[in-house]
Amino acid sequence: MRRKERQYEREMSDSGPQDRSRGRDIAFLIAGIGLGTGIALLFAPESGEEIRHAISRRYRRTVKNIGRQTENLRDRAEDLLEHAHDLREHGSRLLHFRQRETARRRA
Repeated sequence: MRRKERQYEREMSDSGPQDRSRGRDIAFLIAGIGLGTGIALLFAPESGEEIRHAISRRYRRTVKNIGRQTENLRDRAEDLLEHAHDLREHGSRLLHFRQRETARRRA
């Protein structure tokens, strides 16, 4: 029992520096992202307004393409459902025909 308690105490005392190290790593990551963003804005070849316009243009184009693709998928799904309905009807007719033929042969 004592042995487990000592092991637990050692594990608890060792976790402190790791937590601080993780916090420091996260702080460096956030600082790096901020620094990288600032440098990118300073050296950007276009003004902020031009970049916003380009982003909005690409956004509209992407939304339009997604709309087209969605419409195409919807049309294809409708075609598949219609084809499945036709196949079901054809299968039903074949089944009834087969049953009638079997009944005629027995009679």
